[in-house]
Amino acid sequence: MNSFRLFVFLLLLGLASLSPARAQCLNPLPGNCDQPFEAFDVQTNLPVQSFCVGRPVRIVITCPGRAGVDRNALYYQFVPGARTSAPCTGYTSRTATFTPTQAGPVTVAENAQAGAGTGTIFLRVYEVFATNKPTFQVEACAPGFVRVNVTDQAYDAYTIRIDDGPVQPVSKGAGPQVYAVANTTGKIVVTGFYAVGGLCVGADSTTYSTLPVAPTPVIRRLTLAGSTLQFQLDALPTGYRYELQQADAGSPGGYRTLPQAVFTGTGATLSAAAGPECYRVAIRDVCATVALPVSPPVCSLFLTASSTNGQNTLTFPGTGATYQLRRNGQTLATLPAGTTAYTDAAVTCGVQYCYQLEAVSGPAAARTTIVSNEACVTTTPSPVLPVPQLVASFTPANQVELTATVPGLPTGGRVRYLRSAASGAPTEIGLTARRSLRDSTQRFNSEAGACYQAQFVDDCGNSSALSPAFCPVLLIAKAADLEGNSVQLSWTELRGPDPTVQYSVQLVDAKGAVLSQPAANATGQSYLDQAPPTDRQVLRYRIAATSPGLSQPSYSNIAVVAREMKAVLPTAFTPNDDGLNDVLEVKGRFLSTFTFTVVDRNGQQVFRGTDRTQVWNGRVGNEQPVPGAYVWRFEATDETGKRVVQHGTITLLR
Repeated sequence: MNSFRLFVFLLLLGLASLSPARAQCLNPLPGNCDQPFEAFDVQTNLPVQSFCVGRPVRIVITCPGRAGVDRNALYYQFVPGARTSAPCTGYTSRTATFTPTQAGPVTVAENAQAGAGTGTIFLRVYEVFATNKPTFQVEACAPGFVRVNVTDQAYDAYTIRIDDGPVQPVSKGAGPQVYAVANTTGKIVVTGFYAVGGLCVGADSTTYSTLPVAPTPVIRRLTLAGSTLQFQLDALPTGYRYELQQADAGSPGGYRTLPQAVFTGTGATLSAAAGPECYRVAIRDVCATVALPVSPPVCSLFLTASSTNGQNTLTFPGTGATYQLRRNGQTLATLPAGTTAYTDAAVTCGVQYCYQLEAVSGPAAARTTIVSNEACVTTTPSPVLPVPQLVASFTPANQVELTATVPGLPTGGRVRYLRSAASGAPTEIGLTARRSLRDSTQRFNSEAGACYQAQFVDDCGNSSALSPAFCPVLLIAKAADLEGNSVQLSWTELRGPDPTVQYSVQLVDAKGAVLSQPAANATGQSYLDQAPPTDRQVLRYRIAATSPGLSQPSYSNIAVVAREMKAVLPTAFTPNDDGLNDVLEVKGRFLSTFTFTVVDRNGQQVFRGTDRTQVWNGRVGNEQPVPGAYVWRFEATDETGKRVVQHGTITLLR
């Protein structure tokens, strides 16, 4: 090898000793530089102080003191992690563009070759931020609303935009938020931001849809089983749920929510229900921002049963619906709306009976069946039976009507009715479940009256004590003069439970209707009626006896005074048109309908009339009156059925 070739070899060897691996690894910045280089976002060409995963950046020398650096002599190395010392090897790329692939710190190291055997190495640490799509959930609500829950925690702040609406901030970790929407379907975009992440954002979108319009709920069936209420409801559209509420005057809106109610499918149960209460169900969605429909209220049926006097008594709250009452599973009775009690008298002592009520209410589209609890009771007799209160009173047909009132027992059991004459032991005249009995075999007897008693017999065969004897008033009425222009009344005293008795004299018609009351408070036991009606042939009197101890008046028999019907005619009349005695007319008293005829001397009928408005002017057809003697005949049947016949002669004068 000659000397020249040796020189070249030694020169190349010297240059090799000045490679970047052997250059100074860290250098001080020129006095007029804050940073040796800057990073720029490739898409926007804006300087950035942090990087985003998947978003390329470009490294550019911006320091004025490094203006002479040869761009072709720059090498870069992008090392994950934060470095405090520069690597001196590995600068194999002259590419100044970098696309981060993972979050975290990254160190950018620059190797600049300034000449043979010299060079600079500078480095900067940048933070790389992830740009994952934020996680969130959207829930449908009633029309007009959705609920959004941003569950993502990666970003420092978030925004939400619905359809083309405004961008709204969402606090990190705020939980579910309700938003108003204008459409039934649309798009929701959620975007995440970093506080220092610059251009590093993540966004995701999804569609939304609101729920269908909520239907009006209906409680189809409400059953009380023991102390548990069972509700049967209609199925709801997906996204809605039921809420059970109980009437409570002290709560807002008059109802309070029962969180202890358990809903399963289309049913609900409520344990420990106490007494009759009213309920309704409300529809809810997850937003709970608008008032949704509630059902018509339904009240539970709480049935109680007790037994006394050989009969079972059921009590329950009244409703606006009819009831079906079942006994031992069989229909017992249909009860009208508003009924609150029922007495079952068709039972046997010592036997247990179980009862249940069922009511159906509401229109066909919202009909509800309400079933009560089952109430069981064993029929028991009463140890002390109540004594009936008896009233004996005459009917308009002069038969004695007996009315018994059993205290506390308007129905059930039977009443034994007894009659006794003025002397002698009582005789049973009837044993019936009815609280009244007509003594049809005993009519008014002016010679001797009768007294009555009553006894209650329960369905177990036990009998009460006899009621006090009740002897109704007996009345006698007679005309006090030949014409019957005054009437004398006398009556027996009333014997009953109360010694204080007030008597009233009444004038009645054939059906017992009161026409007048001549004496509202007669003293003693007699009365003289000095002004009876002049237009009634038959006078019917009775006595109404009242006292504080009587539940109703006791009437005496009806005593009748029949006065005589009589026709009165003149002996002559003068049909000469002088205005005096020109016609023949029938006069008298108590005349209503009759037959009045006039015949001439030849036996020919010349006039016939049937009431007092018909009069004879003496003519026969259009002929002038013929003077002479005529025979008249009057026939009638009075109010008592008696036939009355009168006749005589009349002279026609001119």
